Amino acid sequence: MEFILSIVIANIFILLALLHLFWVFGGQWGISATIPTDLNGRRLFNPGWQGTLLVAIGLLFFALINLSAIGMIKVPFENRYVLYGMYVISGIFFLRFIGDLKYVGIFKKYRQSVFASRDTYIYSPLSLFLSLSNGLLAVLL
Repeated sequence: MEFILSIVIANIFILLALLHLFWVFGGQWGISATIPTDLNGRRLFNPGWQGTLLVAIGLLFFALINLSAIGMIKVPFENRYVLYGMYVISGIFFLRFIGDLKYVGIFKKYRQSVFASRDTYIYSPLSLFLSLSNGLLAVLL
């Protein structure tokens, strides 16, 4: 079970990283619904290519941590550090699930934008899944 779950999680992280790389190189697909907007439809922030690239690298790193946890990738340090990394990933995605209590996350106040709808039905549940599954794997491995 742990092996399959870790592979699924790693694939999710890799797909998300590839999507971010697509945006780094100028792709526009899906980008209109991935950045929170205020009630007037204005983006709350405009990420540059550097920030988007950093997110892509981070997501690939998360995939590597998951693959290292099940032994598919050998790391030159003790496995307990990999498990610490899984706890950190779990915490990051749990915080993303909770959100900022205004525009992002399960407890957001503003729910009228395209982003808010996708956040409610896609991004927040995915964040919860990644949080719980990484935490579970860290405990089981």
